Amino acid sequence: MTHSTAGVVVSYADATATRAAVGSLLRQTAPLEEVIVVDNARDERLETGAWDERVRVLRPGRNLGYGPACNLAAAATQADWLLFCNPDAKADERCLELLLAAADERTAIVGAQVLLPGARAVNAGDNPLHLSGLSWSGRFGEPREDGPPRDVAVASGAALLVRRAAFEQLGGYHPSCFLYYDDVDLAWRARLAGWRVRFQPAAVVEHDFSFERGAMKWYWLERNRLWSVLANYSARALVLLAPLLLVTELAILGFAVRRRWWREKLRAYAALWRARHQLRQWRAHVQRLRRVADRELLRAATADLDLRLAGLRRPGPLPAVLERYKSAVVALLPG
Repeated sequence: MTHSTAGVVVSYADATATRAAVGSLLRQTAPLEEVIVVDNARDERLETGAWDERVRVLRPGRNLGYGPACNLAAAATQADWLLFCNPDAKADERCLELLLAAADERTAIVGAQVLLPGARAVNAGDNPLHLSGLSWSGRFGEPREDGPPRDVAVASGAALLVRRAAFEQLGGYHPSCFLYYDDVDLAWRARLAGWRVRFQPAAVVEHDFSFERGAMKWYWLERNRLWSVLANYSARALVLLAPLLLVTELAILGFAVRRRWWREKLRAYAALWRARHQLRQWRAHVQRLRRVADRELLRAATADLDLRLAGLRRPGPLPAVLERYKSAVVALLPG
C-alpha cells in the first residue's frame, strides 16, 4: 500500500540554507509528492518560480513561529505523512525511505538520527524525557549510531516524519508553541494517546547546529516545558511529582539568576498565568485523548540528567536518588 508524503520546511531569513534543505528533500529515493516552504520572513529570495514544480511557498505575512507555521503547512496538504525538516538540516537521500520503513499502523512519529556537520558525531535523535519535563539532545557528541529502529520517548524535531491522521487527532503542534520544545510536547502527547514514537538510526540528516544560550531561547524552553508538564501529566501524577517539580523550579531559577536570564524565567511564569484559561482547555483536550496511563509513560522517562549543553556537569548521585523516587511514584499510580 502506497502513502503520499509532503515535506515541510519553515524558513526564516536564511534562503541559502532553506534551498539546501529543500534540495535534499527533492532528492529522496522515496519521492515526496510536494514540499511546502513556509516563509516566515517574507524573503524575496524564496520566489516560487525558482523552485522545482513540486515546491509550494506559503507566505503568512508575519513570523508565525515554528509550530504554528508547521500547522499551516499541514492544513495546506492532504498527504498521508508529513516530513518536517529544519531549514538548516540536509537529509540523506534515503532518509524518507528508511523512516517510512520503520513505521507500522500504530506509529505516529518516526525521527531520524541527526548528525553534526561532517556526519561523524551525533547532534540528537533519540532524546530523553526527564521526570521534570526537561529534555535534551540524546547522545550529543557521541559517534554515529548504527542499529535497528526502536521506540523512544522523544524524537528530534530537526527531521521528523509524522502521520497526518495522528497529527490532526492530537491537534498538531500547540499554536502557542512559537519556538522550541515542540517536538517533545508532540511526542509526549502522541504516546499518551496510544501512538508509537520511533527512532530510525539508519535515516540520517546533517544539521548545522549550535546551542544558542540567548535569554529568549530559555524563555521559550521554560514556558513550553511548563505548559506541557501541566497539560500532559494526570492530576495524580502532578501531585506525586510536586516535590520534584518544585525543586526543579528552584534550581532552574537559581541557574537563571546566575546566567542573567531570570527576567525571562519570570516572564515564562507570567505568560502561563495569562494563558491559564487556554491551558485549562488544552489540558482537557489532551486528557480526553489519553489511552495510556502515566504509570506506563513514567517507566520510559529518565531520572538521569545530561546538562552539558547548558554548560553544567552531571549532578553526581542525584540520578540514583531520582530513580528511587520515580519507582515510588510509579508504584503509587494506577495502571
